[in-house]
Formats: sequence, C-alpha cells, structure tokens
Amino acid sequence: MSEGQFIADTLESLLAGMAESLREAQEELNTLAPLDSYGRPMPQYRIPHLDFEIGFELKSESTPAGGFRLKFLPLKQEKSSREVASRISGRFIAVPPGEGMPVPRLEAEVLSEGAKRTLVLQASTSAGQLLQGAEIELNLDREASIGLSSAAGVAAPKLASVQLARALVQTDEAGEAAVEVTLGPALQTKAVIVLVAELGAERLRVVIGKEIA
Repeated sequence: MSEGQFIADTLESLLAGMAESLREAQEELNTLAPLDSYGRPMPQYRIPHLDFEIGFELKSESTPAGGFRLKFLPLKQEKSSREVASRISGRFIAVPPGEGMPVPRLEAEVLSEGAKRTLVLQASTSAGQLLQGAEIELNLDREASIGLSSAAGVAAPKLASVQLARALVQTDEAGEAAVEVTLGPALQTKAVIVLVAELGAERLRVVIGKEIA
C-alpha cells in the first residue's frame, strides 16, 4: 500500500467515525420527551455543527527484510526527518429535520364562547408556505390532562364531558381549519384539558379549560 493510499484510507475511517458519532449523539437527543409528566414543554436540543481539527504524523520505518512499515500517530511537537506531519480541519454540518426539505408547522388560536371553544388551526411549512387540503388529526391527551388538572387541584377530571365535533379536519385555501370543542357541564371548572393536533410528524398541544380563555 502506498503512503498516499494509507493516509487516505485512515483519514476516511476517522472522518466516518466522527460523522457516525455526531449522528448517534443527535439521535440520542431526539429521544428526549417533548413534555414532562404534567404536559409542560421540555427543552429540545439539536447539534447544528461540529468543528474538528486532526493533527497526525506519518512515519515510515525500514524492516530487516528490506520492506517498510507505516505508522499513523497523533501529532507531536517534535518529529524526525523520516516523519511527515500535517493537520486537517473542517466542519460537519447537521442536516435539519426533513433532510433539509421544508417540514410541516402548526399554529393554533382558541376562540371562547360560553362552554364552547373553537380551535382554529393553521398549517404551513418551515419555508412559510401555507398548506391547503392538509389533514389534521385531533385527540384528547388524557394523561397530560389528568396531570395538569391534578396540579390545579382536580384529582379526577370528567374527561368524558369533553367533546370534539370532529377528530379529523382539512385545511382550506388559507391553510386553516376549525373545530368546535364542547366542555360539558360535568367537567370541573378548574379542570385543564390538553388537546393534540397532528400533521405528519408535527404535533401541537393546546391547553383549554372553563377558566382558560
């Protein structure tokens, strides 16, 4: 193997190892729960880039049989005339969610009228494009609702009294969709209700209640 090929193969292995470690680190961060046990948002983290610098020595040694042996070593301050020293540096850029393509985004507004709430959702992309005809799924997050209600002093919220007019809505030309939510008379006044809107991988949680406008 030539010295040039040895260097190329070794550097390729080092760079591939660093890239794989960066990917594994981001995947581990992606496993962090978006909400705590009470439905409150938790910090999320993303590694934007990784700067690196590699210093190395290539040392060739003659062998009694007349051949030579290559050693790839960490760079030291001192080197002999038989050593070739160099440094390379660069940056790994992390690919954002969606492999760099625009990803769905959801926004919500809650309109109040008595015991009814109208949830107005708008779907767009991370590039700012409104999504027409997008299907948004709506669900009641029972676990988060119970946790937040308990924190508000309601040990057993009457979640059966919460009625969604539709569980699936479709956005119009403005990228909007609306659904009515009824908070029945059996629902405690201080109960806290968490609704989840889903569009693809995008999830949006909305908190409502009789005392929450």
